[in-house]
Amino acid sequence: MSAGIGIRIGTVTSVATLDASHDPYAPRDFATDEAMPTVERRTALDLRPDSSPDLAALADRQQRHLVTGFADRVGDPVPLIDEEGNSYAAEDLFATATHVLVSELSHAAGSDATIVVAHPDRWTGYTSDVLREALDRVGLPDTTLVPESFAAMRWLEGSRGQQGEGLTVIYDLGATSLGITLMRTGLDAGVIGTGVHSQDFGGSQFDHIVTQYVLDTVSSSRDFEFDAFDPDTVGALVELRARCSEAKERLSYETATTLTVDLPGLRSETRLVRDELEDLIRRPILDSVELIRETLHTTGLDVGDVTQVLLTGGSSSIPLVAELISSELRVPVVTGPHPGRIPAIGGAIIAAEISAAVVADAPPAPPASMLADATRPAPRPAPTSAPASASAEPAGMSGRKKAGIVVAAVAALVVIAGGGLSVGTALTSDDKPAETVSENTAGTTSTTAPGTTAAVVADTGQGMDSAATTQNGLPAPTVAADGTLVPAPGTIIAPDGTVVADPNAAQNPAAPVAGGTVPPAGTAPTAPVVTVPDVTAPSVNVPSPQLPSRPTYNGPTLGDVGNGVGGAVSDLGNGVGGVVGGTVDGLGGVLGGLTGQN
Repeated sequence: MSAGIGIRIGTVTSVATLDASHDPYAPRDFATDEAMPTVERRTALDLRPDSSPDLAALADRQQRHLVTGFADRVGDPVPLIDEEGNSYAAEDLFATATHVLVSELSHAAGSDATIVVAHPDRWTGYTSDVLREALDRVGLPDTTLVPESFAAMRWLEGSRGQQGEGLTVIYDLGATSLGITLMRTGLDAGVIGTGVHSQDFGGSQFDHIVTQYVLDTVSSSRDFEFDAFDPDTVGALVELRARCSEAKERLSYETATTLTVDLPGLRSETRLVRDELEDLIRRPILDSVELIRETLHTTGLDVGDVTQVLLTGGSSSIPLVAELISSELRVPVVTGPHPGRIPAIGGAIIAAEISAAVVADAPPAPPASMLADATRPAPRPAPTSAPASASAEPAGMSGRKKAGIVVAAVAALVVIAGGGLSVGTALTSDDKPAETVSENTAGTTSTTAPGTTAAVVADTGQGMDSAATTQNGLPAPTVAADGTLVPAPGTIIAPDGTVVADPNAAQNPAAPVAGGTVPPAGTAPTAPVVTVPDVTAPSVNVPSPQLPSRPTYNGPTLGDVGNGVGGAVSDLGNGVGGVVGGTVDGLGGVLGGLTGQN
């Protein structure tokens, strides 16, 4: 048998509910919540030294040895101090209260019951982690934490069936505050926005209004005086406020009630009817309805988008709340006979589902609609392997990426030229750079020769067959294992990618070949290196800069490139900024050479 315990520790009231149904997924009839064993207590821990910790009963108004106010202070580094000077962390008191409620239901639930604690939606991950650690310290390490809004929606699904596409407004009117949460239902179920939490509305505010009304009524009927600072008077006023709160609750299901006013020098019976109560609290409730509109507006929604309003929290049991929300917003209102129990009941249903679906060692998460936001204690996932380095080169490049490289090269050329640098560039095709020579202002020359590509072989008529010849009749080069070309004996590969005869082959078989040496057979050749002497940086409006002397070179010159492959560079010897064999005709000529246009 699966069993689940749902717990909700409120500011004033704490609730624990047990769900021990055989089929936790079956529809429920919540006409009466008494179908589930339920425990309700004041959120006031009795920590007297001669007994075990306990929670005060709802009707118990004594304050001796009681510690309160911890429900809203979980995670607060400032401790709470009792009347004897003992200090406590709020999360430890919260966990102790949870343990007390679980113990009261353990005789019916059994030791294997799954526990779910519904916490306020405004809690952060840090707050949840702090509470989880405290629960571990009191012996409840496997407790599941879920937001109250998700527990309330599980109650709604249990009572009304699976929800279709729509928007549900959860109106949680508790003892000291009002919470408004927007929940999307259906396939995209989840919370919309951050919701609203306001302390301007709540049952305590209603209690104060009713107490003030009763005092005004009594003082108008007879004359009496009392000292508001007298301890006996203060105690009597506290008692009167508690009686007014009970009267307010009775008027939720009765039309009239009587309460006793017992103050120093005055004792009387006062009758209070529901109409009087409703007149007193109508304005605050209308203001809270306006807060719903504002919450919708801040998330870009409108009242017309709302499918229904779900009322939770003990103060939502006042009939006027549902009446005004329904009439003002023109939408259906859903609630239960005990709205304050709804989060605990929903938590118990979730706990029973987890208990029923346990497999292996790990219990599953709550239903699909709650997977994104439910918080469970679980080991951290094993770290995944580090991604490949971003600097690693892919096996190949797409044409789009190559074209991007050409565009980037043109932009870089403009920047470098503006900074006083000279660049000579020859392209072997429209989108593939064959050789780039750059010179810095310090006179250091850097040469990059990526090697002859397949495009160059195609352009120059070179083939892969060892018996093939080039357009000029010389033996074609072969392709090494690394993809570079190995010239045939007696030939060299010129800087423009063409195959020419080696003028020094007869005297020195290992003479430099296009800036390198012919490697031994079976050895992959290195990329040729072309050394370009330093040149004077071009400047604007200088017709012809002084060109440095260059070494004697018997092979083809870069001036031939202008009439060579693809027409990539035109007449390098007649412009400004050329580096070998002539200069480019102005910066525009350099850019024209890059793009392959004359």
